[in-house]
Amino acid sequence: MTQQTIDQQSALAAEPLGAAEEARFWRDPRWRDLECLSAQFVRHVYAPHVHDTYALGVIEAGVEFYRYRGQEHAAGAGDLIILDPHELHDGRPGEAGYRYRMMYPAQELMAEIAGELADRPREAPHFPEALVGDPAVTDAFRRAHALLEADAERLQSDGALVEALALLIRRCGERPDPARLARREDRAVARVAEAIEETLDQDWSLEDLAALVGFSRYRLIRSFRKTLGVTPHAYRLSRRVIRAKRRLAAGASPADAALDAGFCDQAHLTRCFKSVVGVTPAAFQRACRT
Repeated sequence: MTQQTIDQQSALAAEPLGAAEEARFWRDPRWRDLECLSAQFVRHVYAPHVHDTYALGVIEAGVEFYRYRGQEHAAGAGDLIILDPHELHDGRPGEAGYRYRMMYPAQELMAEIAGELADRPREAPHFPEALVGDPAVTDAFRRAHALLEADAERLQSDGALVEALALLIRRCGERPDPARLARREDRAVARVAEAIEETLDQDWSLEDLAALVGFSRYRLIRSFRKTLGVTPHAYRLSRRVIRAKRRLAAGASPADAALDAGFCDQAHLTRCFKSVVGVTPAAFQRACRT
């Protein structure tokens, strides 16, 4: 299997990185389309967004600041960032920027590893801490990520990835809280979220969305923040980017993916996509072609 690692200095022509910045993105289809990013950012800022996967990253140098579950965090060299799926977060560099390695494992993959640890089917884990400084976990994660980036022999990289994720789950993970899951499935918010998902190209007003469930406009925003950690607008933007990623991975052109996901045009998609994913749609799509 040959991975396509993206050189951002040539791939990000639409929105080039700064002179001191670089980013390489690739995807491994053997691990449920595991997405990986290796980057150094000095001025790049991530807009508030969510993923439908976990977001795991080790800081190799510098400091990244990010807001997650209503709290500010500062991740420095040797720290491991752990973000659950569907949780709002952002990201911005410290004064001197930062270099990090990220991977975005699917919930199904994490559930598989958790099940292998328990030797029986298990749910995907919940991680209560957004930032850990466990050297063993950090080193295992860094090694696995580097082997994937180097396109090492499968047996070596496979073993390193499984061991890293298993160690992370064993030391830092918890079984999901049923009450917490029930709160996230609040019927009113779920109904509005479903309406947004089904009509990503529609220019909803806040009043119209609130009317779907008999809420006031303020109550809808408050309920969305409490349940999903994000406003209806930010939720829709994240879902649009996620849909565009799926369309791009399936081979759609950036222009078609933009329209299908509800963006005004390709330029609008590019701006929003890079602010969430860290690379442009073109770079992402090139990485999907294995």
